[in-house]
Amino acid sequence: MSEYDEGTFEMLWNCAYCGTEKLLGLTHRHCPVCGAKQDAEARYFPADEDKVAVEDHEYHGADKVCGSCSNPQSAKSTFCGNCGAPMDGSAEVKRVEDDPPPAPSAPTEKPKKKSSRLKVIVAAVVVLVIAAVAVVVLWKKEVGVAVTGHTWNRRIGIEVYAEVKESSWCDQMPMGAREISRRREVRSHKKVPDGEDCRTKRVDKGDGTYTQKRVCTTKYRKEPIYDDKCRYRIKRWVERRAEIAEGKSLAETPVWPVVKLARTGIGLGAEREGKRTETYEVHLLDSENKTDSCAYPMAHWAAMPVGSHWSAQKGVISGAIDCGSLVPAN
Repeated sequence: MSEYDEGTFEMLWNCAYCGTEKLLGLTHRHCPVCGAKQDAEARYFPADEDKVAVEDHEYHGADKVCGSCSNPQSAKSTFCGNCGAPMDGSAEVKRVEDDPPPAPSAPTEKPKKKSSRLKVIVAAVVVLVIAAVAVVVLWKKEVGVAVTGHTWNRRIGIEVYAEVKESSWCDQMPMGAREISRRREVRSHKKVPDGEDCRTKRVDKGDGTYTQKRVCTTKYRKEPIYDDKCRYRIKRWVERRAEIAEGKSLAETPVWPVVKLARTGIGLGAEREGKRTETYEVHLLDSENKTDSCAYPMAHWAAMPVGSHWSAQKGVISGAIDCGSLVPAN
């Protein structure tokens, strides 16, 4: 951030007695039309076309308010020039504040208003969506359910050692890769200075004048950083098929499928066992004659025989059974 001093200017004030406007805060301590005293708290910053520069002005400090007659006096005064009372212990006049925050870079007022309205609309839509999701997820009722059946599934993935195509940044290409091609792509971005955003800051000096400064902060733009992206071939174990065993009742004891490998070893085309997964589902019929199913660990699944009755929570909107809510019916 940088600041540029643009000079010292006089505050303005309006006479409350005769209505004379735009009197000078430093020059006119009394109204030149009716002689009324200046009210220090009535000073205000002028518009640009009304600014009056203070030439060769030496700053002596903010005016102080006389404790006897409330007349503003220069900070260097020992006694009040209006009533003669001593100025010891007198408080400074109230100063006007004018230090606006940095303005957004929108060029005109109309887009700002549209942007503000759009933000309000988007925020309202987001709130409504969140509320709707909450209703769908949280609004539930209690229903009775009966177990009508069981299914189970056990799966073993079969991996094949093969040469596959992959890509990565060239400096991250794995060992053993065989390069096919490379090309320049955007890998990241960097911030580059791109001019300044400036605002005017006015500071009330408390003696009928104010200083004006130009406060500027650096603007930045995003500039792409390019690097080499490589495409290559590499030998890896990849899943190409699976062996599956499944059943449809508790009477069928879950077993793992028989694995048949076309070829073993480590050369291209060799096969090996991969990841094992298993799923056990209980099928349900609720008191509203709607069907659903729930997956459980094998021991839980096996402890829910066909014909057993349970209480459960069911989504009013979704119609789905909360599988974690099932408890034995009384």
